[in-house]
Amino acid sequence: MSEPYQPNGRRAGLQTPVRNRYFYGQLLGVYNFELETEYFIRQRSLLNRLILGYGVVCGLNVELTSDGRKVVIWPGLALDKCGRPVVVGQKTAPIPVPPKVIQSATDQAQGGGHDEACVQVVICYHECYGDPVPVRYGDCDLADPCAASTVREQYRIEFRDECAPKPSPRCHVPDLLSNGGIDHDALARWVTRGRNCTSLPADPCIPLANLPVADKSRCDPGGVDIGVRPVVPSNIVLLELILALLGAPGDESDYQ
Repeated sequence: MSEPYQPNGRRAGLQTPVRNRYFYGQLLGVYNFELETEYFIRQRSLLNRLILGYGVVCGLNVELTSDGRKVVIWPGLALDKCGRPVVVGQKTAPIPVPPKVIQSATDQAQGGGHDEACVQVVICYHECYGDPVPVRYGDCDLADPCAASTVREQYRIEFRDECAPKPSPRCHVPDLLSNGGIDHDALARWVTRGRNCTSLPADPCIPLANLPVADKSRCDPGGVDIGVRPVVPSNIVLLELILALLGAPGDESDYQ
């Protein structure tokens, strides 16, 4: 007997896809519609995670206010480490950096003998229920007469008391190049044995910036470091890399 389907249970790395099989006279309920929706969500996330990767796709600039105590996130798109799209549709209002995080970052840097203290800004996928509607079933003892009718795929900004390391892109395939060409056997061995596609990371959030701490109460507005963010190697990014290697930079207007 198969296990019952669990909506929104997207924490498994690889699962056998299950979708509806419709037929005339079929009674459709919440289970069927959740199964339909979850099938496409899972497949989208799977392809994003294993084919595109994770990181910032575009935008999501981080700015500190002049007092060094709040950040503003600009519109943009990222893919988290589970393959879920994280969309910021408009410029945020100033978001306070928690003073406790600044203090903790300073204490950690001093305790660890580091010269620089940082507050890390990360963005996380976050679902919120919305648009409540009346529940038209049940009895008089129904605890809540309303239920949310939509799920908003939103985001959450977090602050952490440590510096995010800068990515250092490198080839993970040993002996990939051989005799002036690509060793397909080495590539096949890495894809088969070396690449992990069966598990998801414990922390799916994406670092956006490091904020150097100016003192124990604020960050340095002039020191925002966005170079710590991972970047999704989309086709446009790969084309730019190829053009740069060829010495023929492209025109940004081509992609507007």
